[in-house]
Amino acid sequence: MNIIKSATVALATAVLATGVAQAQDTNSAHAAAATQARQKSTISVETISPEIRRIRFSNPPLNFIVPETLSSLNEAVKSLSQDDKVKVVIVTSDVPGFFFNHFDMGEFPNFLSQVASNAKPMWVDLVSNLANAPFITIASIHGRTQGGGDELALAFDLRYASKERAMFGQPEVGIGLFPGGGSTDHLVRLVGRDRAMEILLSSDDYTAEAAEKYGWITRAVPEQYLDGFVNKMANRLATFDKTALATTKKQINALSFPDEAARLNSYGQFAKSVSWPGLQPRMQLFGRMYQEVGPAKVEGNLGRYVGEGNKQLHDEQSSSK
Repeated sequence: MNIIKSATVALATAVLATGVAQAQDTNSAHAAAATQARQKSTISVETISPEIRRIRFSNPPLNFIVPETLSSLNEAVKSLSQDDKVKVVIVTSDVPGFFFNHFDMGEFPNFLSQVASNAKPMWVDLVSNLANAPFITIASIHGRTQGGGDELALAFDLRYASKERAMFGQPEVGIGLFPGGGSTDHLVRLVGRDRAMEILLSSDDYTAEAAEKYGWITRAVPEQYLDGFVNKMANRLATFDKTALATTKKQINALSFPDEAARLNSYGQFAKSVSWPGLQPRMQLFGRMYQEVGPAKVEGNLGRYVGEGNKQLHDEQSSSK
């Protein structure tokens, strides 16, 4: 925690001041939308039935996760965990093209200093509460989910994704960071060592069909049938005994879900990685890409631009030697 509360925050601020900030300065509409989103909650909870809730995430235009997202989602999970009737929680997005996107990189210092009421890092507490929740979480993924957004999706119990529109990726290594939200812990268990290596080291985009084949998601479903499929599953589970559902989830998680010690270790590695020397030049480069290409295009093809950006940086560094 000393890393998180002191030197790392200062280093994160310095890095981002030279990188992402310049992109945000040239996109006033995007900045205004982000500011407006932070003035209201990005998380809302809808009652479908006494047994079913739907959590909606909305932070247009690009659905970045902000600190308020984590705190509001954590409070929602804790509140729903106290409701004896709730058996199923569907998680979805109201922003076309994106499920949960990655963390807002301009908010890194705030993420790193964000703690829950029990003094744990907010992210770690949220994932622990999802794992321990006495209900089944179902992610309905209609768009891209990458970085911290994908790591959040990995913490949900079931992940159903649009075959045509969903896209998955972990771009952190490609921008010089450690993927510390749990992807290293989850993916090894879900897809095996080799494929986890490929996903995390390549920092590339993966279709829903590839993710299903790898075991990254529960199932890829045609877009036109996804909502109906998720609703049918939720309604089916809602008729089952809650004790049977919760106890089975608990036992499966005991055998396969990373424990809190692993989450804390990964989060600590992420905090350290903010000071790695490879991050700053890449943040500067991607800041320029935001200016030249536009945030929506970069975010909509992040795997491609991570690859192109690193090649450009490599060529620049080689020519300067």
